[in-house]
Amino acid sequence: MGKQGQIKVTKENLIQWIENYRWMVETIEEARQPVAKVDNNSYIGAKTAMYGIEAILPKASGGTSDPVYTEVQRRVYSLNYRIKEYEQKIAEVQKRIPLVQGIREVEVLHRLLDGDSLRAIGKHMNLSSTTIFRVRNNILIQMMK
Repeated sequence: MGKQGQIKVTKENLIQWIENYRWMVETIEEARQPVAKVDNNSYIGAKTAMYGIEAILPKASGGTSDPVYTEVQRRVYSLNYRIKEYEQKIAEVQKRIPLVQGIREVEVLHRLLDGDSLRAIGKHMNLSSTTIFRVRNNILIQMMK
C-alpha cells in the first residue's frame, strides 16, 4: 500500500491479484453476509444488536477485560481493513479486463480469475503449460498498458 491507501500496480502485483482474485471475491462476499443464527445459542459472524432477554441483561463494564469482546473487535477491524484492500485490488483487475485482446488471452484470463492453475488451463485448452505461460505474459503486457 502506498500513500493515502493507494495500491501500486506492477506486473508482479497484477499476477498475484489475478491468482488471488477468486478467494478475495469470496472473502468479500462472506464478510457482507448478514449474521446467520445457527441455533438458539450460537451465531455465525459477529452479533451487533441484542434483542429480547439479552437486551435487559447486565453488560460487562469497561469491555476491555472481556477476551471474547476484544477478539471480536480484532476480527472486525482486521476484516474491514483487509476487505478494503481486496476491493481495491479486485477493482484494479476488473478495470483492466477490457484491455485484454485475443480469444486465447480472454479465455485464459477468465480461467485464471476462476482460480484455475496454468496446468489445468493448458489441459482444458489442449495447449502446453509453456504456451499458457506465454499467453499469461501477453495478458499482463496488455493489462499494464
